[in-house]
Amino acid sequence: MSDAQCAGRSGLLALSGKSLSAAPVLLLLVCLCGLPLVSAPFPVQAAAAGDQEAKLQQLRQRIQSVRQELAGMLGEQNAQQQALEKTEKEIGSVTAELRRLEQQAGEARDRIIQLKQQRDSQQQSLQAMRSALALELRAAYLTGRQERIKLLLNQEDPAFLGRMLVYHGYFSRARALRIEDMRTALARLDDIEQALLAQQVEIDRLQTVQRDKSTRLADEQEKRRTILAGLQVGMKEKTSELAVLEKDEQRLQQLVQSLQQALIDIPAASGQYKSLRELKGKLRWPVEGKIVRHYGSTQSAGKISSRGVQIASVDGADVHAIARGRVVFADWLRGFGLLLIIDHGGGYMSLYGHNSSLYKEVGESVDGAEVIAAVGSSGGLSRAGLYLELRKNGRPFDPGPWFKGRPVPLQAAR
Repeated sequence: MSDAQCAGRSGLLALSGKSLSAAPVLLLLVCLCGLPLVSAPFPVQAAAAGDQEAKLQQLRQRIQSVRQELAGMLGEQNAQQQALEKTEKEIGSVTAELRRLEQQAGEARDRIIQLKQQRDSQQQSLQAMRSALALELRAAYLTGRQERIKLLLNQEDPAFLGRMLVYHGYFSRARALRIEDMRTALARLDDIEQALLAQQVEIDRLQTVQRDKSTRLADEQEKRRTILAGLQVGMKEKTSELAVLEKDEQRLQQLVQSLQQALIDIPAASGQYKSLRELKGKLRWPVEGKIVRHYGSTQSAGKISSRGVQIASVDGADVHAIARGRVVFADWLRGFGLLLIIDHGGGYMSLYGHNSSLYKEVGESVDGAEVIAAVGSSGGLSRAGLYLELRKNGRPFDPGPWFKGRPVPLQAAR
């Protein structure tokens, strides 16, 4: 709208002859001139959310391309390694599904407890209503069945008669309301019984699915044992073991470098994570257990040094994120099994290997101490444990000084 048009409309208002206060006139002028009073934040917020989703999708696509690169890297993955990857991924998927089913069953059991408490409370309330109504009916019966007629024919004072009729009306309406409350209570009780039945049916269904999943899990674990036995036969010579370990390290290094590049191109939102450096010496270990291989310790006849720590633990134990961050990798990698990598911002990453199951996907944000995986022995380990690495700008460093004390011993946690 032009300034001339706006001025013209303002002039018409001034000549209207109506008594308008300053505030309404100002509001009307603003509306007529087409000027917004307050900027709406919603389109901006929606655009920001859409931008974040687009970045997340772009990150997932980049990481998928990294996976494809790793799959063809060096071209030495044989049929046994492929079979191991497939089996351990299947075990991880079934384990995660069993965990989800157990959570659902737990929620259903909690719901049953709540419904039973509601049922008991409703039954007690209903019993109290019945007792009160029984007393009222008994009193009404003892005074006779034709109460209103008796009051009209008893030749008493008219004023007293009027009051008694009013009281009689009160009692009758109260009795009717009490009966209606009882009907409502009975209907509510019936709804609770139906809900209890439905929850019990759900529990039975979940238990059946869990049995099927457990059977499938046992079959996959037996396949894994057979595959591992075949792999161990081919790794009896130390020279062969050294070559395998070096290639595994090369894969991991290539993966981390590719992820670092992807994160530079697709950074997280500014200020989303607290700097990991501020938490040095305060971090809690991600799992209960005992460190059986320290950072820098040698393996394969002293020819290769560990870039992380190995913590022996219980198969299936919860693995916790060491700090808030964003999941940038959650897949199987030769030598490390089911591997999860979290970006903590500022170039810092934490790596969790040899899990039996991964509970988070690429792009998901996690909080410190949140459960992200389950301890396992994927990747060819003979015993359950967690492999932990910390890296800055792609380079591993000793995680020991960053944590408070040592991991909680298993016996102390029980």
